[in-house]
Amino acid sequence: MKTLRDTERLGKRVFLTGGTGYLGSLIAAQVLLDGWVDHVVIPTRRSDAGDGMPEEVRSELVALGAEPERFAAQVTTVRWAGGEHAGIDDLRTMLVDNAIDTIIHCAGCLDYFDEAALRALNIEFTGRLVDAGKQAGIGLFAFVSTAYAAGYSDAAVPETALDDPPQDPTHYTSTKRAAERIVAAGGMPYLIVRPSIVIGRASDGAYTGKRYGVYQQWIGVERLLSDRYHAELHTVATDQPLNVLHQDAFQSAMASILRWVPDGAHVNLVTCGRTAPGMKAMWRMICDFTRPRTVYFHEHLRHIDMKTLHLRQRSYLTFARTNLEIGAYPWRFDREWIDLLRSERGLAFTDTTFDTVQVCYDRFTSGSANLQRYREKFADQFPDQVHYVDVAPSTARQEELLEHEAH
Repeated sequence: MKTLRDTERLGKRVFLTGGTGYLGSLIAAQVLLDGWVDHVVIPTRRSDAGDGMPEEVRSELVALGAEPERFAAQVTTVRWAGGEHAGIDDLRTMLVDNAIDTIIHCAGCLDYFDEAALRALNIEFTGRLVDAGKQAGIGLFAFVSTAYAAGYSDAAVPETALDDPPQDPTHYTSTKRAAERIVAAGGMPYLIVRPSIVIGRASDGAYTGKRYGVYQQWIGVERLLSDRYHAELHTVATDQPLNVLHQDAFQSAMASILRWVPDGAHVNLVTCGRTAPGMKAMWRMICDFTRPRTVYFHEHLRHIDMKTLHLRQRSYLTFARTNLEIGAYPWRFDREWIDLLRSERGLAFTDTTFDTVQVCYDRFTSGSANLQRYREKFADQFPDQVHYVDVAPSTARQEELLEHEAH
């Protein structure tokens, strides 16, 4: 049975990798505003960066309604050549010289297909940082992993160390799982936090990250499917809950996890599967705006006969292939730590719903000149109601797929 700490853990001097990135800057702003940390040291490879607060952290403080100058003396930027080039001795010196007692490790490679870069940053750099942290006497090593590090498995993702799955969605997920093991075996007190895909704030849809996850799908529609009217649309979608996390929920949860979750814990930072919309619901949201006449939902990309599709639809499905497949997979997550933080420590956590995602999508479409032009240009072709069809592969297509798999 899981039990939270009786007394809160407080950060003092924190070394935050990835502090100029999306999740890192969200964490930096939150822990500064909450008073959890005395000082944050952020490494950067930018040659033109000053010694103080990065603009990304400044912007996130403003988004939280704070005055960045209040915290200017609590943030230091230090130069390095990047995690993939940082040696153990250099890292140890950086930690000791800055009197670091806590590491929050957010830096990582997100490229699904560059296996060498993923290994260099997600695995090898993490190993060097763990070794340097141990030598420097670090009191806590908090690692930001991913909810999908468990890979494809029939079981619910546990809040424990992960076994190797039968299959991984991408090399990214396997390298994050490997990094988790390095952190857990590093000989320091640690926390491993596995957030799912982070999207805009539930309240107003504001989003400051790169266009990954559902944003990649929305941008694919914007760029590849808005130049003409597509009366028929084929996509991959199921009713499985799509586990996306609002960035304000991510921030409040991270602050609570750092304070109250005990050393050695693995936390699935995910939304409630009972409230989250599925990929079909997400596509109904999209198509309520783009208004095709008929939308065909397929369970797998391999069920779609790509040769019969318009080139633009083929391009879209190829572009968004990985995220479509991840979104259609029946993920299940244990979530006891978040539930305990809500019930016992008053964590304010907004679970994702269709309506909260709609807020994010409305903000996206209102800011897209391409989609606004699309609506103006093709409105006279829109049907009164979009027709949705669940498609099972035909017998001939099933035989074709089986023959292909056999070879």
